[in-house]
Amino acid sequence: MSRKTVLAASLGIILAYCVVALLAPVIAPYDPHAITGAPLSPPDREHPLGTNDLAQDIFSRLIWGTRATLLLGFLGATIAVVLGTAVGIISGYYGGTVDEAVMRVIDVAMTIPIFPLLLILTMFFRPGIYVTAVLMGLLGSFQGVRVIRSQVLSLAVADFVTGTRALGARDGYIMGRHILPNILPLAGVKFVFSAQHFMLIGIGLGFLGIGDPSVVDWGQMINRASQNGAIILGLWWWLIPPGLAVTLISLALAWLGYACEDEINPRLRLLRV
Repeated sequence: MSRKTVLAASLGIILAYCVVALLAPVIAPYDPHAITGAPLSPPDREHPLGTNDLAQDIFSRLIWGTRATLLLGFLGATIAVVLGTAVGIISGYYGGTVDEAVMRVIDVAMTIPIFPLLLILTMFFRPGIYVTAVLMGLLGSFQGVRVIRSQVLSLAVADFVTGTRALGARDGYIMGRHILPNILPLAGVKFVFSAQHFMLIGIGLGFLGIGDPSVVDWGQMINRASQNGAIILGLWWWLIPPGLAVTLISLALAWLGYACEDEINPRLRLLRV
């Protein structure tokens, strides 16, 4: 499969998920919390994916769960990439004492595992979905700093940057006009992989039962199905759809990230020819 085909397929899947998330009130036939029939009903014309133990329509909950998953992934990734890119540019551009201080902080921060810390914070404070996404972004920004900084270190001594500085341009202008545009492709790839990572973390929190209880998400659906005998009773329509939805969006983001990596790194294209 060619890189262009992978890129088009991944973008199509992600776009479809985004459309479903935005149009959830229109697409979902029922309110995700409403009792719509008999409990544990198999799929039929009124309930394409049946109902759960609370007689809630599984298809509607699957549609609404797309919103929570994409929100956690994209909002968390945006915060992580913006913060990591800004700190990485400043650290790599100025170097010296600034770079040394930033790197020592990053070295300590990167030893802290994100998921266990996020698990503890959400367990004790029970934040909403937006606060959880912000926490993900803040905790996940440290890894991006090193990646961006390493690229900026080489750009900071490039001829076009040195020449611009010799002409009297200010540091802010150089970083914004000459450094940032060359970093954006790398930041874009980091955004894609961060979004995938944060989506899976959010689903994991929901599966453990410590996510936002007021928000429908796929992790909660899988957790409730497994705890209420979906596997033993053979209720595939309750367990498999959210699992497939998680798998498909994760694969689409992974494919998009790898396709973008080829685009920004010519050596990878040569190795895969």
